[in-house]
Amino acid sequence: MSTVLRFVQHRIISHPRGEVTVSAQCLDGDCGWSALPNPDVASVDVECMAHTGRTGHPTFARRYEDVALVERVGE
Repeated sequence: MSTVLRFVQHRIISHPRGEVTVSAQCLDGDCGWSALPNPDVASVDVECMAHTGRTGHPTFARRYEDVALVERVGE
């Protein structure tokens, strides 16, 4: 029995039929405020700015999520 190892190059991209979503969470102490996942990044940014205007909290963790697709290069 023999084994053949073949190395094939791959790349990873956002899935063309998937969508990117962004969410945000306030990092000020025990605030607990968060923006729900939304495909409209600008909308989440506006929610963060409105939260800062109401509370003075300036720091957020933003999370971007997408569906990834791994493809062989050259196929």
